Amino acid sequence: MKMANTLLYKVHVENKGWGAWVQEGRLAGTVGQGLRIEAIRIQGVKCYRVHVENIGWMDWVKEDEIAGTVGLGLRIEAIEIECENLNYQVHVQNVGWLDFARNGEMAGTTGGGLRIEAIRLLKSDEPISVDDHRSTFVIAPAPVPVPDPTPMASVQGKKSGKIYLAVGHGVSSDGSWDSGCVDGQYTEADLMLGIGKVAAARLRDIGFTVLTDADTDNDKNIAVCVNEANSWGADIYVSLHCDYNQAPSGTLPIVYPGSGDGIRIANCLIASAQVRLGLGTRGVIQRDDWEVADTGMAACIFETGGVRQDIGLLTNASAFGEVVAQGIYDWF
Repeated sequence: MKMANTLLYKVHVENKGWGAWVQEGRLAGTVGQGLRIEAIRIQGVKCYRVHVENIGWMDWVKEDEIAGTVGLGLRIEAIEIECENLNYQVHVQNVGWLDFARNGEMAGTTGGGLRIEAIRLLKSDEPISVDDHRSTFVIAPAPVPVPDPTPMASVQGKKSGKIYLAVGHGVSSDGSWDSGCVDGQYTEADLMLGIGKVAAARLRDIGFTVLTDADTDNDKNIAVCVNEANSWGADIYVSLHCDYNQAPSGTLPIVYPGSGDGIRIANCLIASAQVRLGLGTRGVIQRDDWEVADTGMAACIFETGGVRQDIGLLTNASAFGEVVAQGIYDWF
């Protein structure tokens, strides 16, 4: 699977094998299970190399090539990635999350025999530091049961509040276009932009104040969106995405582990999609992805469906935009 101009990565984990591709800002690997990362593949970067148990620094590899080993049971201990404006952070055995490295710096440790267990990558114009809130990264609890939706009437009455609605992918920090998931003529960035425009307009009609990059044709990456939402003091942050072309049908919201408000947002969006479109759900994921970990308000990454399996619904921006607006309305 190759997505043009999109930052994607996947890791090979002890006892698990290769995980799925994950997108910018999301966690690859495991936390709290004591499992080593043994190999990694990255798309959307220049090159990268890893420091491996009993081997040391291995040769540089180009994007989408395997760095590390498979089948030898050897841990990756450190990684360097060459890519402009790229921040990358690793979770290390006995240490936890280290601060972000950037543009070829080393992330991890050498000489201590410590395994890397998880990694996340994020592009931004400025360096990112998390020294003041490393303790916010927690192990995800068990999946949240999703209640059966209660049929609800369409919007009745005005409400108010400050909503930040982020559109997935679009313009990257280096000015290039990040399409996100691609399937034939359809791209995640374009699909979510259409849905976002409809949702923002509907929410404003209801009485909400909405700040969104849908107004400017998806011209902000997630680091900018998160910073804007925090500076503005939004009441809620919702980021619109869809899953890759091999994903099954259904919504898949992602919320910060243990966030009651996040879980309630997720369930409101799930119920809205089920009742209004007949679209099922794959559940609610609790995970400390960047957009839900670093936002200072209730937050949810809303995976609206699979770009192939649910394309008939995702191309109906009017109907899906109403789903998003109604779900957010129901949360307030």
